[in-house]
Amino acid sequence: MWQVGVLLVGIGFLVLSLFASFILLNMTRSLRTVEAILTLTLDEARLALPELRHSLQQIDDMVSGVNDKFSAADRAMDATGAAISGWRDRVRDLLGGLGRRRRSPAGQHHQEEA
Repeated sequence: MWQVGVLLVGIGFLVLSLFASFILLNMTRSLRTVEAILTLTLDEARLALPELRHSLQQIDDMVSGVNDKFSAADRAMDATGAAISGWRDRVRDLLGGLGRRRRSPAGQHHQEEA
């Protein structure tokens, strides 16, 4: 009787081994497919890297150019503001201070005390 039990256990191990080998074989095929896909992807990435590097350099150059233009515009605005302020002060000086704002009564009162 025990021989039948051992035979059944042996057959069970054989079936389990065949099932495990079938699973491992399918996993090996899947892994080879994944490896082929990854190899192809890596090759395409290697081909695309120089173009990507060139594109990034062009973008960097464009951003630098825009930054330079904004800096120039900022300097032009500062110069324009300074020119307008200088023109306003020259006109006030020519008119003898007529364009200056009048002081508040508190300021005149303080000036009279001094």
